[in-house]
Amino acid sequence: MKANTEKERKRGRYFRSDVFKRLFLSYTLIIVAVFGIFIGWSAWSYREETTRLARQEWEQKAVSWGTWMDQQLMQAQMLCASANASESARSALQTIYVEKNTLNSLQLYNLLGELNRLKGTVRSTCLHNMILAFQGENKVFLPGAVYSLEGECRALQNSPYLGVSTAAALLGVTGQQMTLNKEYLIYGESYTGFSSQSSTKGEVLVLIDQDQIGAALRERLGDRATAVILRRGQPAFGPEETAGYEMRVESLADRTVEYILTVPEQALARSLPLSAVIPLAVMALASVFFVLLTYGISLRYYKPIDDIHRLMIRPEQGESAEREAGEGNEFDRIMSGISSLIGERNGYREKMVTITPYAQQGILQAAIHGAGQPETQVEEEFTELKRNYYAAGEVNIAITRETAAAERKYQDLQALILSTCRNWNEEDIQVVAVPENLQHVFVIAASDEKEVFEDFFWRLFSTMKENVGDENTVLTIGVSRRESDLDRLGEACREAQRSLGQMLTGGRGTVYFPEETEDSAPGYTFPKDAQKQMTRLLKERDLEGLNALLDEIYQKNLVEADLPAAEIRQMADELYWTIRKALRNAYDLSMTHVRMEPIRDAATIDEIFAYYRQVFAASLSEAETVEEEEGEKNLEEEICQYIGEHLYDPELSLNGIADQFGVSTKMIGLITRKRYGQTFLNYVRDRQIHHAAELLRETDLSLEEIAAQSGFTNILTFRRNFKAVMGVNPSEYRG
Repeated sequence: MKANTEKERKRGRYFRSDVFKRLFLSYTLIIVAVFGIFIGWSAWSYREETTRLARQEWEQKAVSWGTWMDQQLMQAQMLCASANASESARSALQTIYVEKNTLNSLQLYNLLGELNRLKGTVRSTCLHNMILAFQGENKVFLPGAVYSLEGECRALQNSPYLGVSTAAALLGVTGQQMTLNKEYLIYGESYTGFSSQSSTKGEVLVLIDQDQIGAALRERLGDRATAVILRRGQPAFGPEETAGYEMRVESLADRTVEYILTVPEQALARSLPLSAVIPLAVMALASVFFVLLTYGISLRYYKPIDDIHRLMIRPEQGESAEREAGEGNEFDRIMSGISSLIGERNGYREKMVTITPYAQQGILQAAIHGAGQPETQVEEEFTELKRNYYAAGEVNIAITRETAAAERKYQDLQALILSTCRNWNEEDIQVVAVPENLQHVFVIAASDEKEVFEDFFWRLFSTMKENVGDENTVLTIGVSRRESDLDRLGEACREAQRSLGQMLTGGRGTVYFPEETEDSAPGYTFPKDAQKQMTRLLKERDLEGLNALLDEIYQKNLVEADLPAAEIRQMADELYWTIRKALRNAYDLSMTHVRMEPIRDAATIDEIFAYYRQVFAASLSEAETVEEEEGEKNLEEEICQYIGEHLYDPELSLNGIADQFGVSTKMIGLITRKRYGQTFLNYVRDRQIHHAAELLRETDLSLEEIAAQSGFTNILTFRRNFKAVMGVNPSEYRG
């Protein structure tokens, strides 16, 4: 009984202690934090996984609807193609368009029967009907029926066409028939009639029921989904504004068509299942167990501190002194008492000096390039680098096969070389690598041994080649002499660059060490009249003669003579200036083909001569191009002037301009993209819409009048294009 009372008294004293409460609270907070992190991670993981699965499910549904819609478009395309190939339609076209007569009863019977047969080949209830209209005719022909119109039919503005409209609006006619005045999703193509002619003689329209499209959408994606059909990036069907999770499906029937299906974000949510609740409940019970466990651990680890605390209180003071000692900053008093018991603290100092922060802070680059970090700073802060001896090397990276991602490839190779140096594990030598540029890396090796550097750079070269393991990548290393003075680090790196220059004659894929050079007069052979010869050959556009002159220089200096690398470098420099002056003399200075840069990076002499051959070929090719461009410039001006004069003409089209000037539609597209930075259709649309915006701001004309004056024959098309360019509807823009 007395023992239990003593334990309870001690526990009460423990809970009055700030140190014990802090100790116990710290453990408890760790447990709560772990539990909170687990809850958060579980909720996040569940949300991400369920959202991912829900999106996959909806995307599969979207693809299903897109496939169904493609089937409708493909059947509409098939109907248009069949109508163009119909002999009955061609016979009717011959009578109406060529002979300027009306159809007799037999021709009309054959034509309507042919259209009825074509419609019967379609096994889709979504395709409501088809219409064949001849340009300039006041009748339209349907399967089994013919409608008279108030006015003559006209051609579609853009063909092939896809959009929500009425057949009457597209054909520019007035009629009382519901089929012509009801809105459908219409697919239309030009009717040419004769395979040998490409001009438009009429239109074939296929009417697609919007209600059937909506029913197919609800069947596959439910009532909450919406669908928008884009053609060439412009809305052709569906609501103007949607909100929620968007799914894009590209049409396989028409590469210019794209489907955007949207479902509310709420459709992606999933309820929390029992399988997710059980782990949380288990974690909660485990946390309660660990809290109880921490109480026992806190008691165990606090007991020595409590004993020290009690030693600092004189026994005769009793519990009153103990309570007083428990007030205030208890931890500070305990630590002060410990210091008094064990005496003065022992201090220690630790200094970690490596070459890595030296490279990271940019001081190594400064020393290499002579930026002048003081020697005292190098010795005091980075003494590990300054061993007895060091040598510098420069690694050149070359990719022999051209690739579209060359810069990324060089970055990966440079990272691999840096990693090789960073992981070099040898106690007697220390290695650091510093990038110079994308194709060059400096390697600094330090050691207490004199004769290790040549062997080291050969082993480093072999290791790098093995790590790269790519036959299209060639590494070359230039090495400096051994140095012992860290102040000469920059000079050592420049000497490594000079050693690397030996690849000019020695080629790539090896290690070069410094060579002894002697000053002497140039011994290379160079034609005295080389500049005049090149100028004449350039003016005569004799590429074969230019290459023969380069071959003569190469033969005399690199095949017949054995010249040192320094003299070959001088010869290459003189060749550069000779070619540059010849280009200036042969062509106008403003021509781009005279811009030639010297080869500044390490290269072989074969690569230099190959580059100059490319310069000659490019110069002659561009000279020919300039002459051709002069001939095309006048035609380009005439076409641009014609477009500007007919900008608001509803009949303005690529085919019309092509027929007017006798060129291809592709050439007109290239001219408008070059002159205006846009495609023909985008440029005309933007100019028309901005003209309409000006009329909206400055006049009181109706929207129909403004649309007509801006080149639009359909108010619905005008509204869609205006919102696509200006971001608001015309009525909202007028305010």
